[in-house]
Amino acid sequence: MLAALKNLSRTIAGVLIIAATFLVYWPALRNGFVWDDTALVLRDPLIRSWQNIPEGFRHFLFLDATASNFYRPIQRLTFTADYQLFGFAAPAGWHFTSILVHALAGVGLFLVAEKLLALSAATRLSGEGRRAVALGAAVLWVIHPLHTSAVTYIAGRADPLAAMFGFAGLALGLASLTPRARVGLWRCGAVLGFALALLSKESGIVFTLIWLLVLAWQRPGWRVGATWLALLAVVLGGYCALRFTAEKTPPPVAPPVPMAVRPILAARALAEYSGLLVAPLTLRMERDVSTKPQGDFAATMQNARLREYQTLAGVLLLVGLALWMRHAVRRVPVAAFGLGAFGLAYLPISNLFSLNATLAEHWLYVPSAFLLLAAAATIIAWKGTAEARRRGAGEGSVAGELPSPLRASAPSRFILTGILIAWALALGARTFLRQEDWRDQRTFIERTIAAGGASPRMLMNLANVESGARQPDKAVALYREALRQSPDQPIIWLGYANVLARNRDFAGARAALAHTEGSPLLAVETGQLRALLDELELGKDRGGALRQAIQHAPKSWSARKAYVEYLNERGDPAPAIAELRSFLEAHPFRADSWRMLGARLEAVGRIDLARSAYQEALRRDVRDEASRAYLRQIAGTK
Repeated sequence: MLAALKNLSRTIAGVLIIAATFLVYWPALRNGFVWDDTALVLRDPLIRSWQNIPEGFRHFLFLDATASNFYRPIQRLTFTADYQLFGFAAPAGWHFTSILVHALAGVGLFLVAEKLLALSAATRLSGEGRRAVALGAAVLWVIHPLHTSAVTYIAGRADPLAAMFGFAGLALGLASLTPRARVGLWRCGAVLGFALALLSKESGIVFTLIWLLVLAWQRPGWRVGATWLALLAVVLGGYCALRFTAEKTPPPVAPPVPMAVRPILAARALAEYSGLLVAPLTLRMERDVSTKPQGDFAATMQNARLREYQTLAGVLLLVGLALWMRHAVRRVPVAAFGLGAFGLAYLPISNLFSLNATLAEHWLYVPSAFLLLAAAATIIAWKGTAEARRRGAGEGSVAGELPSPLRASAPSRFILTGILIAWALALGARTFLRQEDWRDQRTFIERTIAAGGASPRMLMNLANVESGARQPDKAVALYREALRQSPDQPIIWLGYANVLARNRDFAGARAALAHTEGSPLLAVETGQLRALLDELELGKDRGGALRQAIQHAPKSWSARKAYVEYLNERGDPAPAIAELRSFLEAHPFRADSWRMLGARLEAVGRIDLARSAYQEALRRDVRDEASRAYLRQIAGTK
């Protein structure tokens, strides 16, 4: 009966966490696809059919977009499921999945927190008390607005996925350490959770490291420890085998941040993250804590002074964390564990290592969970200590024991509870209102810029929005501002050249392209645009340049597609068919390539072969209505 009541209370807690998550994120169901969703969702050919799942494990992300070091096949697998269920016409379904994954990650955090609190004698909590504290920490975590860039943003789903599987692994691993039956089953489940967390996002490795911290804390014996080390070695070996054999286009190596600068950036990032955790008033996708020029001398100096104060604040916060850890090691072991886990999860994003940015809100997704756990355990223990001192050892408490914090004095309990409830309500309201910022591409970019995120990349993307809305003057002005801030970025020059070419400013487009010649990653796009300019301005045939682009990047579908379309314009189907067949031999997972081949075969009267091509296109894209219509048309004319 007691076990049934415990399971019922855990079920109720899980329902409350899920309900709180959907309550604050519900407006996101009205949002569309924004930012990298266009590359990872709308343009990824590997998510359009279950047939492509093996290929999804053999390719890094951004297959048709840009170079990347992101190997996240589980994220791609969930996108495949969403595409089967919702297609692109119903983005609400995609958002629902992301919110659900985040909610389940919160449930996993609750289970881990409850088990960890049970290991700490300092909290002196009953089972119901532990569940109440774990529930509070989990609810605060799931409703915190800092996580909107990982939840509301579909392409950010890797963080919730890694957390969901990682927390499940930790919970099952903790269950396996207790003397009960089915230890082997819990252990296998934990190993699977750690593996899936790692395959969801590279930072999922922190859950494996945190589990090693658990083993060091609990000391289950050398046999158990050796078994776990062997299992984790298998996980890491399998992951490395998949990752290092997958196909990718690596991005250019950025110059490393000087060692002398890294501690300064680390201190500033710690201060910035702390402010966002306590009072997330200004949220945006991109943040920077460096002292780059800000446009004019006065703004640059003001930013430099602000960063100096931020550096000092970061140093003081680091000292505070060290003192907190010292106190926790002596008095509240579970809080010490939480701080240790926070340190392991935070270290990779601390700026002590070179990163592709100095700060990103979604990077704090997992570290913040353990920090909240440490804070909850510390508060509970502190309340218990205060109550013990008030009552004294002669009033029935045993010396050295802490009475239950749930019986603390009513005024202190009321004040602290009131503060936490007010803070939680403010966080939930901020998250609810934040969803509107991601409604569509224009809204997202404009609000990010208004919140202080006027980075060159944001300005470039807003310029593309304006160009698509047939506002060329606004697009040109935005590109010029982006280039003023960052004149050494070839990708911005390429976008600027495209806008100028559409404006028929051929001389300006050629001048802009001169800045992209040294970028090997943009060689195909540069060659294609230059060939188009030669044709529009000088009447030159662009076939040779397009063919050269294929030789430079034989795996590029955009280069091959442009050449096939050129051949179609010339009314030359045989070479087009040969090009498509050659490409599909190495890349059979592309539905649009099969559909294009079917159209060419149909045009030359090879109906049986065209039918086979259209059928393959449908196998590779279950929502390929164009191929389905062609098949009906062929069947009707036969």
